[in-house]
Amino acid sequence: MVTQMRGTSLEAYFGEVVPKLSQMQSEVLRVFYDNPTLDFTNMELSEELGWSINRVTPRTYELRGQGKNNPLEHNPVLIESRQRPCRVTGSTAWAWSLNPDRNLRRSYI
Repeated sequence: MVTQMRGTSLEAYFGEVVPKLSQMQSEVLRVFYDNPTLDFTNMELSEELGWSINRVTPRTYELRGQGKNNPLEHNPVLIESRQRPCRVTGSTAWAWSLNPDRNLRRSYI
């Protein structure tokens, strides 16, 4: 399911949350910000950013709140959107989207 976020929410999100992220996490999120109605697989992000898949996958993992002692565990930045054919590989893969329920006023980052 692709959910649309209001522009003001995205502005607040990128004003409050992104400054506390790593440079690479911020670059991944920029793809979502620039394309708010789309979801992305890891391989699509890899192509969009010009990065290897091994550079993208850990960032989406972190932004989804995965991993031991991840401060985003209960309030992830990215969520599962849907399983669909990847636009790059054609294989079925999970696509990610921005979490529309993310509390923008309170950051765990």
